Amino acid sequence: MMKNKFISFEGVDGVGKTTQINLFLEKLEKLNFDYQLYREPGGTSLSERIREILLNNNNDISSITETLLFLSARSDLVDKNIIPLVKKGKSFIICDRFFDSTLAYQSYGRGINMDLVKIITDEILQNYIPSTTFLLDCDINLSLSRLNSKDRMESSGLEFLNKVKEGFLELALLDKNRYVIIDANNSISDIEESIWEHFSKRYLK
Repeated sequence: MMKNKFISFEGVDGVGKTTQINLFLEKLEKLNFDYQLYREPGGTSLSERIREILLNNNNDISSITETLLFLSARSDLVDKNIIPLVKKGKSFIICDRFFDSTLAYQSYGRGINMDLVKIITDEILQNYIPSTTFLLDCDINLSLSRLNSKDRMESSGLEFLNKVKEGFLELALLDKNRYVIIDANNSISDIEESIWEHFSKRYLK
């Protein structure tokens, strides 16, 4: 068994995270497991308002302002929801994106100083990090083709998203125990099966 029931899903936009999270939650429900689902940015009333600002195509936001907004949204979510739930230890906590996204998008993608992001992130998290991070990784052109419409982050272009993709893979190499890389070029059912197989090995045996 892993040390906590906190699981995050990561990957560039269009890899199929939402689809796979929904399929994963269906399996948890069939086994009568308690869970809480959060998305980033979001998860609290304040964080959801920050999300609206961040993803609005009409907003001209500098890279450092963007980074600080993401960190502010996370701080509220962690303080109000994540830490209390991890301490209780009863429910699985499923997060659609977490701190790895800020490192991948803002540091690797936008070029924001990674040490700065990590210092603030460590202060926010207080070591309450996921025991498993599923990284859905696929070809960027494939992920872009899956997007019906693009929000402000998704509209940043191919070069930016390639930097983000490589950033995620570098982060995964730095934390092999936590990260599970899933080949998201495969079919939905194959991806679903792979995630559940890794989950079962980590939490059910």
